[in-house]
Amino acid sequence: MATRYVTAKTSRLYENDSGLAYHTVLIFGDEVSVTNQVSNGRRKASFRGREGWMKEEDLGEEPSLELYFIDVGQGDSTFIVTPGRKTILIDGGINRRALGFLAWKYRLDQPGNSVTLDLMVLTHADADHLNGLVPILSHPQIHVRRIVHSGIATYGSASGFNTVLGNRDATGDFLETRHSAIADLQGAALSDEFAGWVAAVESEPQSPTYEAVHAGTGELDIGDSAISLEVLGPLLDQTGGTNRFRWFGGQEPGITVNGHSVVLRLRYRDVASLLTGDLNAKGSEHLMTGPGIEHKLDAHVFKAPHHGSHDFHRPFLDAIRPQISVISSGDEPDHGHPRAAFLGAVGKASRSARPLLFSTEIASTFVEAGLPSVAGGISLDELDIRDAAANAIARWLFKRRLHGMINVRTDGRRLFAARRVAAGYWWESEGPLTPAPRG
Repeated sequence: MATRYVTAKTSRLYENDSGLAYHTVLIFGDEVSVTNQVSNGRRKASFRGREGWMKEEDLGEEPSLELYFIDVGQGDSTFIVTPGRKTILIDGGINRRALGFLAWKYRLDQPGNSVTLDLMVLTHADADHLNGLVPILSHPQIHVRRIVHSGIATYGSASGFNTVLGNRDATGDFLETRHSAIADLQGAALSDEFAGWVAAVESEPQSPTYEAVHAGTGELDIGDSAISLEVLGPLLDQTGGTNRFRWFGGQEPGITVNGHSVVLRLRYRDVASLLTGDLNAKGSEHLMTGPGIEHKLDAHVFKAPHHGSHDFHRPFLDAIRPQISVISSGDEPDHGHPRAAFLGAVGKASRSARPLLFSTEIASTFVEAGLPSVAGGISLDELDIRDAAANAIARWLFKRRLHGMINVRTDGRRLFAARRVAAGYWWESEGPLTPAPRG
């Protein structure tokens, strides 16, 4: 069997070498296995365990850049597969749905299957980004090579620090406490959530590297020369020879945590993507003071910050001018995201006359997926994955939420975006789009 990739916006896996009956619809960039058997312009192929026939003209040899914006409810999780088949997971949501996605995509219900994450990114230490990474790190069939983070931890009441983020300096303008390696936290009185995160990192058998990144880090090398992955934030202030975080939030530490999210710019050929964690208005405004930053914010694909919150900086959106924007949010708990003001502003800031704005919450439709009888009334959030049966449940439970996931694919010269729909055409698909100049 050889590997091929779908080159059309959508393509069908037909039941036989002639006729219109088909098993499923595939989208640009989907990976299929093919044989040498060709008949009537169709090649025998298999996709995710289903065998059939595909139009030969819809199959090519070049893999694409794949971005999956996973429906994790009120939270964030983005999974990326590079053209060189390196994998990046950015945040994990507050629940186990990102884990369910990996169980689904890589068929972890099959005991011999596993997946290696070349890079895991914790953009900041909020529960709706951090908690879902813990069961992924603990999973015996998932291995992590490298972890990067913002450098801000959260601490308990017995820490001796004057905030839950560490020590705020005497002026009140800066947060002085920053960690990079796990060893920097030895003996610290961490919050329960962050202590759980540290324990999961330490228990990973692959002993992943663990480091804080910031605007001065530059590009991250994940072993795929076809792409560049540059760290744009957080932007640190150097005072007294020490790198420190600007304090944004008055008495509210969450504004500082969000404002110093890890911000990444991913570029593949002519297409740039910007991934922004929970960056807020103060954080965006501060980030834009960095040298040479404005032209680096230019991006065709934009993972909107903070679930489409009203707390945004309009000049930041104008610097990005996105062509495709994705908002990750949920209704439990209901924070009113995405906000109408943000939706209007990001649409107006677009470089396109026909901007694409996706929301995982709006796209999400609960779908009955024929759950295994052993699942009973269990939810994915309650599942403790230890064996193949549990992985099978996780995979099936995630399939019920496939409609909320937003797919963006590119060969670096054309852009495609798609989401599943329940109607007979199976996909709302857009493309090919030419990466538009910023204008």
